[in-house]
Amino acid sequence: MRTCLARPELQNLPQGWFHHGEKILDLLEEHKPKVCVELGSWKGASAIAMARVLRTWNGTLTCVDTWAHEAFHGGITKDTPRPVPKMIGECAANLVAAGVSASVRLIVAPSLEAAQCWSEPIDFLYIDADHEYAQVLADLEAWVPHVREGGLIAGDDYANPGFPGVRMAWNYYEIEHGFPLQRWSTPNTQPPGMQLIFGFKEISNGETGSDAR
Repeated sequence: MRTCLARPELQNLPQGWFHHGEKILDLLEEHKPKVCVELGSWKGASAIAMARVLRTWNGTLTCVDTWAHEAFHGGITKDTPRPVPKMIGECAANLVAAGVSASVRLIVAPSLEAAQCWSEPIDFLYIDADHEYAQVLADLEAWVPHVREGGLIAGDDYANPGFPGVRMAWNYYEIEHGFPLQRWSTPNTQPPGMQLIFGFKEISNGETGSDAR
């Protein structure tokens, strides 16, 4: 796993990917979101790091994953046979071992199915599930409406040459919805050049906000 270890929250994590962890944790501390959702959690590495910060102001993180397939290429749809969540035990055990399980909720479901059942305004949405163009765009279309006005939205693997669909989906969403987004280049990523993409949902008066309630 490649991540910066300057912060204690990023140390002693299980196998996984949290390429832009330093920047994400800085954003969380700056805006202090209470209701947070992560799409794609695998073994819980990024969830553990974020929960270590969120719990300091009683924030919670809900992880949505099927825990039943290879990372990035689930291809789970309503017509796919119900997958068996073979990996959820490992993720849960990692959360318990890290001492953050009280701050994390697990939803075992395809992300689009979970979005249909979600009803609470989200302060921070982190998208890192299936990395194909259609699935990333579908996650954006399904979950961004649940983010409150002024809420923070972010995504991993933007500009990752191995997953060109991620960049394409975010670019399309930005243009189609007039949603201004920022790109943050984290040094020494592997592969090189990957960026975090993030932005704040526009407030109805036309401004963008960042003060999480």
